Amino acid sequence: MKMKKIILIASVLLVSMHIADAQKYTSKSYATGNYIFCGKELPKNFSWLIERQDGRGKWISVAELRSPKNEAECRTRMMSLPAVVSAVTEISQGMADFIWEKIKKPSADLDSLYIHSADPRWQYIAGAGWFDDGIKNPGTYRYRISRLVPSGIKTAVSETSVTFPPEPSSAEAFPLRYKVSMGFVEISYELSDMENTAGLKLQRSPYMKNEFRDISAETMFAQEKGKMVALVRDKDVTNGMIYSYVAVPYDGLGNLGKPSEPVNVNFITKPADIGIVTELTVTPQPDRGGNLLKLDYTHAAFVNAIEIYRSTSYNDNYKRVVSLPAGQKEYFDGSDLQPSITYYYYAVLNNGTGYSLPSARVPAILRGNKENVIPPQDLTASRKGNVVTLRFRRMGYDVHGYYMYRADGYASELHQLPDMLHSTDSLLSYTDTLPVSSRSSVYSYAVASVNTSYNISPFSNRVSVSFSGGRMPVPDRLNALPENNGVKLVWNDVAGLNPSVTGYEIYRTTASLEQESGPAQLMATVNFMTNSYTDNDVLPGRKYVYKVRCIASDTTDAGSFSLPYSVYVPAGNALPPGEVSAIASSKFISLKWTLPVADDIQSVLVYRAAENGKESLLKTLDAKTESFTDNSAEKGKMYYYFIVIKYKNGQESKPTDAVSARI
Repeated sequence: MKMKKIILIASVLLVSMHIADAQKYTSKSYATGNYIFCGKELPKNFSWLIERQDGRGKWISVAELRSPKNEAECRTRMMSLPAVVSAVTEISQGMADFIWEKIKKPSADLDSLYIHSADPRWQYIAGAGWFDDGIKNPGTYRYRISRLVPSGIKTAVSETSVTFPPEPSSAEAFPLRYKVSMGFVEISYELSDMENTAGLKLQRSPYMKNEFRDISAETMFAQEKGKMVALVRDKDVTNGMIYSYVAVPYDGLGNLGKPSEPVNVNFITKPADIGIVTELTVTPQPDRGGNLLKLDYTHAAFVNAIEIYRSTSYNDNYKRVVSLPAGQKEYFDGSDLQPSITYYYYAVLNNGTGYSLPSARVPAILRGNKENVIPPQDLTASRKGNVVTLRFRRMGYDVHGYYMYRADGYASELHQLPDMLHSTDSLLSYTDTLPVSSRSSVYSYAVASVNTSYNISPFSNRVSVSFSGGRMPVPDRLNALPENNGVKLVWNDVAGLNPSVTGYEIYRTTASLEQESGPAQLMATVNFMTNSYTDNDVLPGRKYVYKVRCIASDTTDAGSFSLPYSVYVPAGNALPPGEVSAIASSKFISLKWTLPVADDIQSVLVYRAAENGKESLLKTLDAKTESFTDNSAEKGKMYYYFIVIKYKNGQESKPTDAVSARI
């Protein structure tokens, strides 16, 4: 009969333990072949090339590995694991989703798989390892691992030797204790090899017959006093039988360790031989914050304890609340109870080897008695785009949630928002997304708290935000014409289409001939009553591209740009340079300027004047220079600079406005 796969249930303790004690990355043999580990780097932009040395010492390529390209390829690799490896544990389809989500990122490596990074199965699926399956001849096999890039260049990374078949594993499982419960036997084993144990194979035989066979069992790992412990549960048991159990640990490649010593269990749990709970009552006591349980029972055998179970569901999810000593027939349950929730209780008798039949399930509802009269305080609202952030302060130690309310307008009726905020923090925040429209609106907010008795407080103070709607009108019919020494812009007035419009922003891009020089820069903002602007900061011989958009009082509310409009400012005679600047450093002063577009520039003249002194020619530069470094400036002195352009016809431009700097 084919062995059923053992189900591994990883607990939180197992996660933390494996992070600290993950098995080493290594190549090793298993029952039907050799597993070759290539490296922690995932082969996304390259491939792992694996070569095996034959009997004559020649290297022969046997595998080329790459990371999977999609989730389907992960599933395909899961189904192609060697039979001896896939037989020892069940691999859920959900693991393919997990592995793919972790390794699909460009920066992912093997460590991205966390506790699974050391498991050969997941290494193989991720493209970091390979199974050389089907080996039959014993011996030592040599492998060479190389990186192979798309250009064909191969770089040797490492060589490794693997001896086949594997030596018997030294991993052991030591029985610690067992427990007989109604419907199952649970045995605890201490594991000797925490690094390399991936699971336990449980074998069972009728007592004294020595006919051990693999059985299906649930295994859960835990950590007790720094040691790894496996709790194995056999649910396929029969009352009155005596069983012998043997556990065999195995690693991720299916290599088996040493069988444990047999554990003999007498499974006798006939409920009628223990006793029965004849009465169970539960009385809510709101003043004490809990439920009072009273019970009575009859018994035919020694009763070791009375165990009380509780759940919020009538049918399942019961958890043990307390184990009472025999003779105690009253218990007050005040542990982690919430008002207005129905709790169900039942009791069973325990004689040390089994449980009686459970009592009837008794419901109880604890009524909340805590008032909630103080609302949340210091409510504020801020908006960025159509997202509103509310911030407020908690009042009361028993508050555990908040209802958020919104209204259209300053004083209209508030309506509850769908999402409740669950938190016990002192300072809280909540975000609300406003609907996008083409009209402006005012929204107001308030908050009410909910305490553990499910009583709702009054409303907090009311706050409001205004919103343009997110769809501001677009200025159209933008026109630009040279006028005197500037450019006159005019556009269609659209402020009347949305009362939130408070002004217009004018953006400009400077272009040389047909080539734009950088992104558009904000150059001016005018109010909503003005639909024109004169740009006087222009240079002859330049082309300028303009565009305009609407803005609201909150500058994060901005409409779309108008269609761009370009205009060329004609060049005149003897044009001066523009955009002159002077920047001082610790040792020199750096000058920069912009030359007009002209073909007849002969040279650039740099003049300098000390403070309260007369200007003089400092440097003559060639016709294409747009910067100069003054290394002769003295520290502590203020200098003024003027730039003049000399043309080939002998004409000179007017000096630029003075710029100053001091070292």
